[in-house]
Amino acid sequence: MSDARQPTSLATARSTEQDAALRATSLIHQGWRQLARLAPAAPACWLASPGQPLRPLSRAEMMARVDAWHQWLDNLPAAHAGRRPGARWVLFQPTALGACVQLLALWERGMLAVLPGDDRPETLARLAESCDGKLPETSAAGWPPEQSGAASSVAAPNTPFEITPDGARLALELCTSGSTGEPLRIAKRFDQLEAELAVHRTLWPLATDASGTDSASEPGTVSLSQVSHQHIYGLLVSLLRPLSEGVPFLSEACHYPEQLAAAIAQLSGLGHRCQLVSSPAQLARLPQTSDESRVAGQAQDQEQAQLLRVFSSGAPLPAEAARHAENCLQAPVIEIYGSTETGGIAHRRQHETPHWTPLPEVELRFSPDFAVRSPFLEQPDQWWQQADNAAPLTPEPPSQGEQNNAPRFQLLGRSDRLVKLAGKRVSLSAVERCLSAQAEVLEVRCLPMPTRDHRLGAVVVMEESTLPQDHASRRDLIARLRRALMPGFERIALPRYWRFVTRLPLNAQGKFTADSVARLFADLDDHRLPRWLGETSSGPQQLTLEAEVPDSLCYLEGHFAAQPLVPGVVMLKWARDLGRRLRLAGVGVQESRFQRLERIKFSNLLLPGMRFSLAATLVADSHGLRVDFRLESRAGLHASGRLRYGADTDSAPLSSPLSSPLSSPLSSPQTTPTPEAS
Repeated sequence: MSDARQPTSLATARSTEQDAALRATSLIHQGWRQLARLAPAAPACWLASPGQPLRPLSRAEMMARVDAWHQWLDNLPAAHAGRRPGARWVLFQPTALGACVQLLALWERGMLAVLPGDDRPETLARLAESCDGKLPETSAAGWPPEQSGAASSVAAPNTPFEITPDGARLALELCTSGSTGEPLRIAKRFDQLEAELAVHRTLWPLATDASGTDSASEPGTVSLSQVSHQHIYGLLVSLLRPLSEGVPFLSEACHYPEQLAAAIAQLSGLGHRCQLVSSPAQLARLPQTSDESRVAGQAQDQEQAQLLRVFSSGAPLPAEAARHAENCLQAPVIEIYGSTETGGIAHRRQHETPHWTPLPEVELRFSPDFAVRSPFLEQPDQWWQQADNAAPLTPEPPSQGEQNNAPRFQLLGRSDRLVKLAGKRVSLSAVERCLSAQAEVLEVRCLPMPTRDHRLGAVVVMEESTLPQDHASRRDLIARLRRALMPGFERIALPRYWRFVTRLPLNAQGKFTADSVARLFADLDDHRLPRWLGETSSGPQQLTLEAEVPDSLCYLEGHFAAQPLVPGVVMLKWARDLGRRLRLAGVGVQESRFQRLERIKFSNLLLPGMRFSLAATLVADSHGLRVDFRLESRAGLHASGRLRYGADTDSAPLSSPLSSPLSSPLSSPQTTPTPEAS
């Protein structure tokens, strides 16, 4: 009789193992705890510290940090609304590890995470009105404030949290980063996240073992990211997916190519392969290098490649950029098309085809409008209309034997965007098409100005050699572009405010956001500012600002009647402001430690309308920190020098010469009217 029961017992055991493996990849069933029990010593992530080699953090160590955040929540006052299940917490963390441990603690208590797209005070203040609290920033190693990073054990939470698995329960809310208007709050349930993670696991296998029992010494896959986990794409692909499959991820994003190359090289040296989650904005920054100096080294075959694959999302990747990225990184570049609201819709690899293939279980409709229906939507049975236009490659429906009932398709650009200006309807798409047809113009974005009623702004992308460099050439270019619009548009549709750039200032997700718009046009409302046109950086210790001198700059007044010019002390102020944003090994300058100016030179006059670049570099030497700067234009060098900041052990700092001459103009923003073609 015992022999007769053995096959059933064996089948039951196998079924139990399969169920355990399935639960180990489940967010609903808190699979991270299951994975930690299966292999507590396996790496959960790799800790990145400035100037130090990467080191593995085990799953047990990560769970200790999660428990520490439980303890932090337990220590809140008994009457605090944030202690109850269902509480809503604002979660913004600069590191993936910090976001991960806080998110898991909230989910284990049945709470909801609200993820803002940025940490600007006004953003956080707006969210705080509808939430129960904001979680503080973790340490670099993921601990709560004042928690020792060397803590070997943390007390278990006072109250066990047995949350019944429920895919219909809300997991989080994301804030979209649109180019205009208030950000939208998009809620995501656990079953929506699980459905999309399952599709990724099917299409692009990541873990070699469902239980994820690899140790740090055994080769495996490591997930690297260049995008923010505060947005759906970065959260899903670079954090939740490796977390649910037991694949370690890097604790911080590799924002710069140098960081990325160093991480790939070290992990490759340990026998690991990497998966990179990136964006068009990041891939565009890859160095234009020769075959001998790629970011990822060349391998004999794909099995030995340092990079398994590269993901890109946020915007379509230009064909040349896709080709260069594959050559530079020596890995297939897979683009994901989708949005915060819809989740993923389609994918492509341009090395194989320029067209998009719908993700499994995603249905598409092309007439009367382009719409999507999928299990990733809040209402999976309803059609969601897209803002893009698209067309299928073949008009006839696919055969019944095909797994996917939606054909490949091509994107045809954004749908016509209509705005009302002074009671008249204006097509922004039509204005952009007309401007894009001009010889000098590579790309255009038109938008209604948020602080200028009934007027349009235009951000025009041009080759660097054709950019206007002074007042006269800028006026001539604006006049030519306006003349090109006049035959087909009323005067109200002609942009009044123009910004000329070498590339659109996109965020890490490849989006042209309201924040970028605000920076481009900030000088219209604050006349102390140069006209910001973009930034480039080779690392946190270096930053180059591209800007123009606006005619409305308040510091021109009184300097001088015959020929207005930018005073030297204003150039020093701009250099100081830029230097305060720099970091060296995580440390920046303190204004209270300012000591003196060194090697200051003013070589040429900086005049209204001039386009200039201001480069600042933070350097450490035996005397402390200093900011080296150079301000130059096509006319040559205008200013250069050093701002010296003492070490903490230095004597009391000298008073700064950068404040007193400018104290009056800096006291409040200037809001005088601006010229017609600003």
